[in-house]
Amino acid sequence: MMRNFKLLAAVLLIAAGCGRAVQEDIVLDFNVSEPVSGEVVLVVHDKISTVSLDQDGKARIVLEGYEAAYARLFYGREFKWIYIEGGDHAAVSFNGNDFDSSFAYDGEKGEAVNYLNTITLTALPDEDYALPFDEYLAKVRKKEQEAVKLMKANGLGKAGNFETLEEGRIRYSYATLLLMHPIGHMMMTGQPGYEPDEFYYDTIDSYLDAGPLYAVLDEFRSFAAEAAHVLDEGNRNVSALYPKTLAQMRFISDRFSDEETRNTLLHYLAAAYVDSYGTDDITDMENIYRTYVKDEAMLAEFEAKCDRWDRSTPGKPSPALSGVDVDGKTWTLDDFKGKYVYIDMWATWCAPCRREMPFLKELHKQFEDAAIVFLGLSTDGDRDKWKEMVQSGDLTGVQLYLGPQSGFQKAYNIEAIPRFILLDRNGVIISNDMTRPSDPATAETLNALEGIR
Repeated sequence: MMRNFKLLAAVLLIAAGCGRAVQEDIVLDFNVSEPVSGEVVLVVHDKISTVSLDQDGKARIVLEGYEAAYARLFYGREFKWIYIEGGDHAAVSFNGNDFDSSFAYDGEKGEAVNYLNTITLTALPDEDYALPFDEYLAKVRKKEQEAVKLMKANGLGKAGNFETLEEGRIRYSYATLLLMHPIGHMMMTGQPGYEPDEFYYDTIDSYLDAGPLYAVLDEFRSFAAEAAHVLDEGNRNVSALYPKTLAQMRFISDRFSDEETRNTLLHYLAAAYVDSYGTDDITDMENIYRTYVKDEAMLAEFEAKCDRWDRSTPGKPSPALSGVDVDGKTWTLDDFKGKYVYIDMWATWCAPCRREMPFLKELHKQFEDAAIVFLGLSTDGDRDKWKEMVQSGDLTGVQLYLGPQSGFQKAYNIEAIPRFILLDRNGVIISNDMTRPSDPATAETLNALEGIR
């Protein structure tokens, strides 16, 4: 259960942003010595900003519309937490060969940033799940109080609104442990038929009375969404994702009288569903969403998420791409007109991607004289590692570098690789989630394409 908590905590400690009023821009200037990767990536809530370093290792990211934000700053696969507020202008510096220990944040929220990267919330021992809920609740609240006391002892009162929001982040990070108590109790006691009493449900419900202050926190949003499932007796056992999400949205619509909190939670659920599962058969969800959510920024974001799926559905022209080969030549999809295109989205660090490579080579051999191009698109952050692998001879077909979070990747809503896509001879999508080279069905599908041989 400790591992479960750590995994959930990693998910919950995602950035939280707020745009209730027009805010001053947040400016982050980067200075990277001895860079080993040519870009820095900032993740704020579910929004990803990627910026390339110039020849001197410098870059700037400007964020608009945030009152406050927890964010993760990635360099390669390592990251640091930062906290920023509207109007902040901070300088971030580090050595590319030693990101972790050389990281420095020079700005008004520097002490808060240091705290976030120094202090880690810890779970209760696994065996505590065997306790009755009232005793477990007391232990969780004690952990919460200890974490808040420690946070305030760091003297962060001058770091804007950080202390207030951090107290909420701590509260709802630990509240998640309460949601996990029934299943944890069953596992630790060996009582599969355990059912929580009304005190459990009343306690969970009491945590929803936070008001709009904490609605900007993903910790609260995640807790509230799952609490809606736990508290909705008629739909508590619904597990299929769309019916569950729909039930959560209906419960939230009835439970929250505060408009800002209600609409933020509805947006959180609907946007996350569309992001992952698309727009097929979501009329009931849209009806609830559009009835309550009137915030222009939320509506625009939701429409953009829906539009991305619409642009990548089979039967529509593929979103454009622009990639470079190892010689620096730029290629687009127009270069492959007249041939089918089997696209492999991959990266050098991705083990499942590498496992497919021998199968892809064999597939290419089978269709060597056919009217099809096998196109590899790298999402690597480290261009040199990609180039080294291309030159190793382990790959096949046309190999291009796109980099992480390219427009092409975003247009197809690709969050996990490898991902395979099949286009017809005019660049129209046949499949936006094609079978892998290792699947015998792939060769059968390609052989059945009209005019491929």
